[in-house]
Amino acid sequence: MQLRGSARAPAPAGLGLGLGLLAALCLATAEAAYVLETPEYILPCSRSDPKLNDCVKRLFNHLRPYLIRGIPEIEVPPVEPLSINKLYMENGHGPVRVRAAFNNVTAFGASNYSINNVKADVPHWKIELHLTIPRIEVKGQYEVTGNVLLFPVRSKGDFWAAFSDIKSVATINGHEIFQDGIKFLKIQSIGADFNLGKSRFKIKDVINRSNLLGEAMNRFLNENADVIIEEMKPAAAASISRHFTGFLNKAFLKIPVDIWLTE
Repeated sequence: MQLRGSARAPAPAGLGLGLGLLAALCLATAEAAYVLETPEYILPCSRSDPKLNDCVKRLFNHLRPYLIRGIPEIEVPPVEPLSINKLYMENGHGPVRVRAAFNNVTAFGASNYSINNVKADVPHWKIELHLTIPRIEVKGQYEVTGNVLLFPVRSKGDFWAAFSDIKSVATINGHEIFQDGIKFLKIQSIGADFNLGKSRFKIKDVINRSNLLGEAMNRFLNENADVIIEEMKPAAAASISRHFTGFLNKAFLKIPVDIWLTE
């Protein structure tokens, strides 16, 4: 049995490389006021289970096929592709000092995740997820200003990128709260880290319209991808974490703890 509210949930979002699947879990219950019985897409775990980490791992892997095809009975669309309306990041030190804004970002392949390891510290409400994703393709609009390797950069237009052999760690930190006498998990912060095997980029710059400039920029991005990604990784992780902390709370505060973590 589920009680429904009138508020509508946001469209699925994600490029978190690890956070995307967490967002999808929350989307799966965002339309319900409170979930009063365990739905088929959640495998509950017990606090006293000596193999709690393995249980949480099974929970997320069990959820995957439901997310891929969507859950129409609670108005959850398929999570392929994942989308995010706006994402901002800024790096003010090192050889890559830029401000970047990304809009209408769409990612393909994030649902093909595998949970490899879980560390769940229930007394302190800290859950660490280690996962891999074979490949993600991303497209959208971008605007970048700043300096890259001493070169001034101002670029705006469409972009496409492909990342392979992705290894990601997402850490959720939270605490218990009570609403209407029911216990929920409230997210305080999310930490994110990731490593990429290979990367490819292509942009269509509408400011520097010359074909020569456009090709030079594409060549520069691909030749220096490792340096740029390494420099921008902290800013990217922080931006993604900020986005998902508020988003995840909207859903976790509708899923009683006892639904997915029994006594």
